[in-house]
Order: sequence, then C-alpha cells, then structure tokens
Amino acid sequence: MKKLIILLVIFFCTTQINAQIPQVPKGTPGKQSLPNVNPRPLVPADLVITNLTFVSIVFNVDAKTYVVKVIATIRNNGGVQSNKTMLQAYTKTPSGSGSWKIMGGKVNMPVLDPAKTYSSVYSFKGSVVEIGSVLFDFRLRVDPDGLVVESNASNNYSSILEINPRAH
Repeated sequence: MKKLIILLVIFFCTTQINAQIPQVPKGTPGKQSLPNVNPRPLVPADLVITNLTFVSIVFNVDAKTYVVKVIATIRNNGGVQSNKTMLQAYTKTPSGSGSWKIMGGKVNMPVLDPAKTYSSVYSFKGSVVEIGSVLFDFRLRVDPDGLVVESNASNNYSSILEINPRAH
C-alpha cells in the first residue's frame, strides 16, 4: 500500500511540473514567431435569388385561377447558415404598369449553409382578378417576413419575368 501511495505522489508531482513548463512558440532561436491570426467577423446570411426560370402557366376553369410554375435558385452569399424561410410571388398587371400585388400564399424554403445554393420548382396560384388575361409581370421575394438576419436584405427580389397567359 505504501508503494502505491508513493507512486501516486511521484506521478502527480511529475505531471504538475510538466504542466508548468512554459510553451515556446516555434521559430528560429532568439526570433520567436507567433502564428498569424487574421480574425474576420462573421458575415450574416445573405439570401439572393440568382435564377428564375418560367416553366408553365395553367388556367383552372372551375376554380378561375392560374397556377404559375417556376424554377428558382436561391444562394446564401453570407457567412452563416440561414434560418428556414419562405418565398412569396408578386404580379403586376398589365405588364410594366400598376403596382405589385401578392400572388397566392407563401412557399417554404429550407435552411441554407454559407455559399450554398438551392433550386426547386415552385407553384403559385393566383385568381384571374390578380393576374388578368393580359401580359403580366412576375417576380419572387425570398424571406418576405424578415425571418433571416441578413447582411443585405435589399437584394431579396428576383429578376422580373414577363408572362403571357394566352401564349401558353
């Protein structure tokens, strides 16, 4: 038992002494060099619709609605992961005039890691009154409710698509 106690005391004393030896930075003797540290602040998420492609428009006679299908690609240009958020569609009738109106409901968009993109086909339903039967403008907005803290929330709108319901 005495031998065990003596071994434990020697072990703890040696460990304590080794832990107190100062650590010397690497470098040439006399000229110690420390690692270069370039801390960069984390940049919040920045969601941008990088591509919007028209797929189709279908008129539902019974429901008196249009369903617009588009492919949207969203990129997170920020430095941190975004929260889950939504996409909202807007229309302007007739094309080039009037004011933007919300088309249908919002659709879910997943969490996006920094520098990652997400593409999907989205469908938006609007009434005939919202769209009309003439040429209209269509665009999307990512994060319309401001759920994602962004470095630049002013770039959340897509480019504008001009859609002619009679041509499709």
